[in-house]
Amino acid sequence: MEIPMKLASVIAVAGIAAAASAQTVTYSWSVSDTGNGDGIIEPGESALLTMIATMDPGATGFAGSIYDIIGGMNWDTGSVDSYVNSLKDLTDDGTLQANGDITTIESFQLPPAFNGNFISDNPIELYNITWTPNDYSARTVEVGDANHLNNDVYTDDFGTSIPYAGVDGTASFSVVPAPASMALLGLGGLVATRRRR
Repeated sequence: MEIPMKLASVIAVAGIAAAASAQTVTYSWSVSDTGNGDGIIEPGESALLTMIATMDPGATGFAGSIYDIIGGMNWDTGSVDSYVNSLKDLTDDGTLQANGDITTIESFQLPPAFNGNFISDNPIELYNITWTPNDYSARTVEVGDANHLNNDVYTDDFGTSIPYAGVDGTASFSVVPAPASMALLGLGGLVATRRRR
């Protein structure tokens, strides 16, 4: 049975769309801190946040994206002390807003043929933030990337790139009023005291 030309064209377009939708850049975050590195922000510590991009399928490497970093729950209860774009070519660290959001970030790199410092890592580190709480009252803090205008990936060394679909990521971490180990010891002491009565 012969497939009519119009139907064949629709099937071909649908196949191309399905293939394109399967190509994604997923953004994710890791959380550490300036103290013991456990990602729980205790008195005297600041949060160290790293945004990472993972390309699926992998290709020659990450080309670029323009995006914002937007604070979520309790982000405004601290200050952004540093914000650094990890890619060094054609980049803009963005503009820090009064509420801690960072807008119009441009993370780009030239292709390998023109860039001796090309980073082909997959996943690739894109952005770093140091955030310090205004106080150490117990709370959860959230921040994430948003509004990606593009998610381009190089398919060869000379600059051919294709757009991938982007999946935004969010970081979530806890601020605690006392070091976690001390809080556990205190809790253990309370339990022991109750048992003696």
